[in-house]
Amino acid sequence: MDIQLLGFRAAARVPRWLWWPAAKWAAAWLGRRPPIPLRQWALNAEVVTGVTPGPDDLVAAQFSWIRNTVGSLQLGSLDRESLVSLVEADETLMDWLRELHATRGLVLALPHQGSWDLAGAYACQVGLPVTSVAERLPRDQFEYFRWVREQLGFRIHPHDAGNLVPTLCTDLRCGQVVCLIADRDFGRRGIPVKWPTPKGPRELTVPAGPHLIARQTGAALVGAATHYHGDRLRIELSEEIAGDMADSAQQLTNFFATQVRAHVHDWHLMQRFFPGIVA
Repeated sequence: MDIQLLGFRAAARVPRWLWWPAAKWAAAWLGRRPPIPLRQWALNAEVVTGVTPGPDDLVAAQFSWIRNTVGSLQLGSLDRESLVSLVEADETLMDWLRELHATRGLVLALPHQGSWDLAGAYACQVGLPVTSVAERLPRDQFEYFRWVREQLGFRIHPHDAGNLVPTLCTDLRCGQVVCLIADRDFGRRGIPVKWPTPKGPRELTVPAGPHLIARQTGAALVGAATHYHGDRLRIELSEEIAGDMADSAQQLTNFFATQVRAHVHDWHLMQRFFPGIVA
């Protein structure tokens, strides 16, 4: 029996009145005795903001990470009304996304910020059915996560599936909105860009997937970022991203950099991000 899977299932049922204060306590404890992932977040955050995070920043970042994690586990217990009530989005911009989806197809690219799972669940409820990619966890865990998301309207593919870009293109042509996390290039073989920072641009690479899919299908590519605003999740959108691969990658990176700098506590990048910056 998968003990971790049992833990996930149990966490999905813990009421907010219990897990919220427990998360606050855990974040306060970890923020003052930061483990390596939280120290790595601090290094990343210092680069993007130009300011060294203090103890309160570490606590806030850790709490945001826990909030996202527990919230993602509990999505399957929420009905449509509850999901929609947890999200703030400009209705005019959501109408724009629905028009792009209906006429050209739509690719949304997001950073590791806020709650991309909640944003995707919200999109599925408001007429934007989501196809996405997830890390292949041990089999029972992956199938559980995929099942929960399928109940909400997602279509999920494992990250190591063969012919993934053609598969996502097919899904898009069949009416799905392709949503991909696109700030961290795990293989370091993506598109070179310069991430703007207060002390000058930092060179790195970003995933090519969203740009490839948009070019191959003619779909619109739009950046989306989320951050917590009180009890709700706020969705921010870029203008349509256009141009060749290099241009579109840089435009998307500029959008991500602006959003991350403004809401750095909700940026859940606790792994190495900038070359040479390692905890």
